[in-house]
Amino acid sequence: MIIIGKLENTLKMAILLQSRGTMKGYELAQELGVTERQILTYKNALEEAGIMINSKQGIYGGYTLLGSNLLGLNIDKNEIFILEMIKEQLIYNNDMNKDEFINIVDKLKAIINNQSDFSDYIYYFTIQPKSNIDIQKQKKLYNEIIYAYITKRKIRITYDSLTSGKKKRVVHPYGMFNYKGDIYMVAYCENRKTFLDFKICRISEYEILEEKYNRDSSFNWDDYSKNCMGIYKDGEIYIILKIKYPFSAIIKEKIWVDNQEILENEDKSILFKATMKGYSEIKSWILSMGANVEVIKPEKLREDIICEIEKIKKLY
Repeated sequence: MIIIGKLENTLKMAILLQSRGTMKGYELAQELGVTERQILTYKNALEEAGIMINSKQGIYGGYTLLGSNLLGLNIDKNEIFILEMIKEQLIYNNDMNKDEFINIVDKLKAIINNQSDFSDYIYYFTIQPKSNIDIQKQKKLYNEIIYAYITKRKIRITYDSLTSGKKKRVVHPYGMFNYKGDIYMVAYCENRKTFLDFKICRISEYEILEEKYNRDSSFNWDDYSKNCMGIYKDGEIYIILKIKYPFSAIIKEKIWVDNQEILENEDKSILFKATMKGYSEIKSWILSMGANVEVIKPEKLREDIICEIEKIKKLY
């Protein structure tokens, strides 16, 4: 949210200077609802992107956008269309930052609208489940997590885990990520003495504590997510699957883990080999392919899949 807000205000500042010419720092601050000190931050961000801002002190001074091409980015219709695709994805996912991103895209479109016609573009949409969340509540929590991370404060949360139920925990936030349209917080859990993923919509109560934590310098994002099948990290195994066509074609279209190896057979089937983490999700992934997949290795995974199929058969 902080990143989106900074980007939106940076764009607003460029648009104001484009439309009004020279503006005082306090005038820009009033328009954007920020402090004059923050205006300097936005100026620096624009200049890092190659958009030069002239600043002059005195009664006739102020900030002026240098050059007539707003943002100096030479944004074209194809790039706007890519932004439109991302916008539609956020809208369909009911993402908590969708409104801010819509504003950004609309402002950019308004800037180049006199030069381009968007009426001939193909319609883009997303097909997948939407997030069923309280957006305002999740935004507030999202911002609080960012605040806690920046100030290195611990958070006491009440978290409803699918495996251990609702419990109070004290956590040290390390970051957030989006998985299948939902936001997760990666944090060190004092209760479990390890790093865990917390789906933030399952946090029912929270409190930012005054007590601070020292970040573990050995924590590495690449190592944390290496070979993971989705977000689950239980049980790293080496698997060999024989996958029939047409599922073989679907599987080949994605990189599931970086170490995967795919061998193609004459009958269009494939042998899929990989070392993967996330035993629970690996099982669900294999079951989703039904009779189109055969587990060659490991034997335990093969037996667990058979057991799961037997349970399903009893329900019908």
